[in-house]
Amino acid sequence: MCAALLVCLWHPDSATRAYAQSTAYLHSLEQEIVRLVERVEPTVASVIVQRKFIHSVNGQTFTDWERSIGTGVVLHRDGYIITTAGVVDHAHDILVNFQDGRYRLGRLVGVDMLSNIAVIRVDSVSVHSARLGDSDNASPGSWVLVMNNAHGFPSSMTTGIVNGVREEDVMMQISAVAGGDFSGGAVFSTSGRLLGLVADPRRGQSSASDMLGGEGAGVISVIPINRVKTFARQLIEYGEIRRSWLGVFVEKIWDSISIGGDRNIMLGTGEGMEVTDVYPDSPAMKVGLRKGDVLLAVNGVPMNHPIILAEFVTTLPAGSRIEIRYLRGNTENTVHTVLAPQPKPLDSPASPLFVEDGTEDSLSREDPRLIQQMIMEHEKELAAHRLKLNQLKRLLDERLRQMGPRSVALPGDDGF
Repeated sequence: MCAALLVCLWHPDSATRAYAQSTAYLHSLEQEIVRLVERVEPTVASVIVQRKFIHSVNGQTFTDWERSIGTGVVLHRDGYIITTAGVVDHAHDILVNFQDGRYRLGRLVGVDMLSNIAVIRVDSVSVHSARLGDSDNASPGSWVLVMNNAHGFPSSMTTGIVNGVREEDVMMQISAVAGGDFSGGAVFSTSGRLLGLVADPRRGQSSASDMLGGEGAGVISVIPINRVKTFARQLIEYGEIRRSWLGVFVEKIWDSISIGGDRNIMLGTGEGMEVTDVYPDSPAMKVGLRKGDVLLAVNGVPMNHPIILAEFVTTLPAGSRIEIRYLRGNTENTVHTVLAPQPKPLDSPASPLFVEDGTEDSLSREDPRLIQQMIMEHEKELAAHRLKLNQLKRLLDERLRQMGPRSVALPGDDGF
């Protein structure tokens, strides 16, 4: 019987059927990805940013211009587009290029460097807005499509796998091979829902991703869409993010494990955080929190990392009433307080090299010939990029021809 089973398993007809089934499955999977791209690609745009700098050398002043291209995603048919702060930071002029080839002047609605989120607006869009997903339901192991327009259309894209949300920076971690040009790129679920934006690799990069080589080494950081929605709504309504404030310094509680000699390994306990200081006249001080208390939970949500507390508090509007559970000595206590608006930090001095005219749309008052020149230069850059790709393809074809015919037949070759 065993011999008969082996014959059956290795029978050429069985192998042919298995090969045909796997081929049909791969073709079906490929078509699903193609249909997904067709649905979501129109919602992804190229954001062309021009920055103006003033330099002074030996008493001589001259103007310098810098141009960069990033990715934006259509949030609403009213013309709102979301991207990362690094794409539009210090923008003097903004142009948005859609898949249909149309250009629109962009106006910066709001940018928040801390959350790395920005919103721009154009007068009209010719495509539907992206369908927003729920990043809290993005389970580890889920497949995603990552898409960006740093080189215009067609979009650059790759697939990835959700690893989960990192505790230390509340970023969604995805396994995917994507270079730094994917900053601001859109991350879609297999159902076509937007799950987040690829974070600028210079911002919010955790020590874990540093150890892995950072973005481009197989791991990318994504700002979850639930976080983007919360902050983008405030940028549209107020032009800024109005954060709430509790007024405590907290520190993760660590245990040490001896590994011999004087060497120890520090491990987080995962059970609350120690209050190391309390701001005067803060909501925390008004309810009696003090140095040495162990913060356990806020509104029933366990607080095991400072970033979790910061994210939880700052996403609630000022005036929100919260419940705090904490430990003092061996006694557990519960208090209630009302969050206050976050105090404004001292204004940092403006960079002497960057010039911003403070208007909503600097391009709208410029000579139309300057706008046309910006578009032409962008098109020229895209043409040069496509030319380089074609040259590389021709070089590959030439190398394959030089290698000559293969001496070993491969599956699918004639005579196999």
